[in-house]
Amino acid sequence: MKITRTSEATRAERTQPTAGGASRASSAAAKPAASNTGRVQLSDLSTRLHELETQFSQSSFDASKVSEVRNAIAEGRYQVNAGAVADKLLASAAQLAGRTT
Repeated sequence: MKITRTSEATRAERTQPTAGGASRASSAAAKPAASNTGRVQLSDLSTRLHELETQFSQSSFDASKVSEVRNAIAEGRYQVNAGAVADKLLASAAQLAGRTT
């Protein structure tokens, strides 16, 4: 014996447009069709991101020093200067707050 619901719309019926071209979903949620102009417009945020990527790609770091610090941490030889960390943290917070130190 097979039991089916006859009152519920099938998947195909739920996704097909109704009369007048409107889908069952809210018309506010409908997206306009994409045009084939071949143009892309980037936001100001993407422009800023590109500037930051350019800025940081030009900065250099000492790979040997990074390796040395990594090894010192792994071997338990790395000593943290808590006073220097605190001073730099306070200076950074003051700079973010707009104050000079």
